[in-house]
Amino acid sequence: MAIHPVFIHFHTGILTANAVLCLIMIVLRVVFREAINTPGTKMARIFHELDLFIFWGNIIGLLGLFGGMVTGLMDWPLQALLANAYMRAKMFWSIMAVQIYLFLVIVRAKLGDKIWKSTSGFMIYGVLGIVGGAMIILMGALGGIAVYGTSILEPVLDWLGMPWP
Repeated sequence: MAIHPVFIHFHTGILTANAVLCLIMIVLRVVFREAINTPGTKMARIFHELDLFIFWGNIIGLLGLFGGMVTGLMDWPLQALLANAYMRAKMFWSIMAVQIYLFLVIVRAKLGDKIWKSTSGFMIYGVLGIVGGAMIILMGALGGIAVYGTSILEPVLDWLGMPWP
């Protein structure tokens, strides 16, 4: 089925961009705390727009992640996926990423902009966004290895000492 690659590249790009933005938001929050806390300033408006992009990007990316999982299961029989160690690892990281992004969306929807007011709130939110993005990148590497036999991230992950299936 040709629709699976569309879904995987769609949500991978959005969620990876969100991870980078979470890192930028943490740095902005620490460095420009006073300018961001002052309503009406240019920095406060920029921060708010980036926050909205992260929130809606997480929702859209989460829907794309679900779509990628469904279309992936439609492309290959479950027995074939479970027989491949890379695909089993990819499925595991997919489930973990869904949990992280679902948590991020629920917490951000419940707390709103207040998530960025306290240091503990934005550090947890931002770090989880970065970890979720890293999981998405890992899933892409595992999918590349399973389908093409190699990934450009193999040397990086070997250097980091991450065990491969």
